[in-house]
Amino acid sequence: MAGRLLISAVAAACGGALLLFLAQPRLPVAESVFPPDRNGDLLRDDVGDMIAARFAGNAAAFAASSQLARAWQRAVRQTDPARLGPEVTQVRYAMSCVLSEHTLGKAKVDAQTMLHFLDLLHARMFDTPARRQLWQQYERSASRIPHGETPLNPCRFDIAALAG
Repeated sequence: MAGRLLISAVAAACGGALLLFLAQPRLPVAESVFPPDRNGDLLRDDVGDMIAARFAGNAAAFAASSQLARAWQRAVRQTDPARLGPEVTQVRYAMSCVLSEHTLGKAKVDAQTMLHFLDLLHARMFDTPARRQLWQQYERSASRIPHGETPLNPCRFDIAALAG
């Protein structure tokens, strides 16, 4: 009861601004939206399993798709728009990696097939309302961050060292 009186008193003193703040819909906490990673590959387990099932025996496509999925997952966990720049850059690099001629050639996958898989992967990663809400928040913030130059090898692995 005393807590309610204190909140009412503070709200009245602030002209109701506190109540407006408390009434705002809260974004889900990213850590609770993405369950722990039990196998240590830094991806939600079902997402890692999906990539492994699709690209079993195809190290280049597996590595590039995993890089992108990890970048997406890290990016939506960064909820402070002022600190999002490095995460946006990593998502952009990962997308460039997975769709690069080197990756597609080594993976023996055409761009259309890879884009179709990425669409399915994205749908799996952001398959709940809370996850989609985090993605939408990320997209709104990321669209304001200017593009920089993409390095010659945007992959976080040596594509030439991987078997096709």
